[in-house]
Amino acid sequence: MKRKNVLRLVTALVLVVALSATFTACGGGDSSSAEGRQSVMLYGSLKDSQLAAIREGFMAKHPNIVMDYYTAGTGNVMTKLATEQQAGGIAADLIWVGDPTHYEQFKQQGLLLQYDSPVAANVPDEFKDPDRYYISGRLIMLGFVYNTNMLTYDEAPKTWDDLLNPKLNDYIAMTDPTTSGTTMFTVAGLVQHPNYGWDYFQALKDNNMRLERGSTGVVNSVAAGEYMVSVGVDYIAREIQAQGAPISFIYPADNIPLIESPIAIIRNTSNPEAAKLLYDYIISEEGQQVLVDEYTMPINPNMVLGDGWLSPEDAGRRMLPVDAELLVAERDNIVSRFDNIFK
Repeated sequence: MKRKNVLRLVTALVLVVALSATFTACGGGDSSSAEGRQSVMLYGSLKDSQLAAIREGFMAKHPNIVMDYYTAGTGNVMTKLATEQQAGGIAADLIWVGDPTHYEQFKQQGLLLQYDSPVAANVPDEFKDPDRYYISGRLIMLGFVYNTNMLTYDEAPKTWDDLLNPKLNDYIAMTDPTTSGTTMFTVAGLVQHPNYGWDYFQALKDNNMRLERGSTGVVNSVAAGEYMVSVGVDYIAREIQAQGAPISFIYPADNIPLIESPIAIIRNTSNPEAAKLLYDYIISEEGQQVLVDEYTMPINPNMVLGDGWLSPEDAGRRMLPVDAELLVAERDNIVSRFDNIFK
């Protein structure tokens, strides 16, 4: 797969969002009260359950380090970082979001610590920044989530054009791309594709596609029967389905959105050694197994995937092409045109 270009891009640090942040601050211990213990703070766009599992595994391995985290949509994390930077300093030690186009700007601004982790020796170079300022921590794929009480497998969409089926009118949704980096990446790929473009999104609007604020919320809404179908994230759908919800997930027959989610250490961290240990843990087989157990695609090639998972190699042959440099240049225009259609 040719994903290096995705990781060498320039983007604006601030993704302006209209809604107020919805976030979870990890509980379970105040690092300031843990005398003699180091602390490390991670800002990310992962689900709370994923970061909680990472935290549990990491602190079991390193009981002398207290890990905390802040999790929100990528847009809200970017806003928090920008606000803190303007106020005099970023409180995070590590950053882990779902839009890879942000990291080269971080690097160019001098925000990242260069670190060539020895644990990453067996991770393919295509998942690493050539200068070793960041590395992919997971892979995210999007597809179609459908309510199995409302649609059969044969009736469920298999292609992007299937979302235009009049039967889905007013019963179809996606996450607002201004709050989700993975959805923004998907929208950009479809806009750039000669078979889709803005006419396709106007057609989705004409079919009364709805917008939801969160990637988890939109899948839960399908499970609740508010929608027949949504565009959704694979690991979120797998987790909610495993909990017994009446949903299933289908990867598109072609043009699968495949997004890398890198991790990086903030250069001015006051806890560099603890940050490096957390970085190492995330990409180790032990940390990657935590992600697999949380239904998330790993980047470590030694991991065994579950039944029905699409391998990165298979997805690469069917991935939605994205000119990420164009996405960077036209991000504001994409947001504006999308909002003009849907809002």
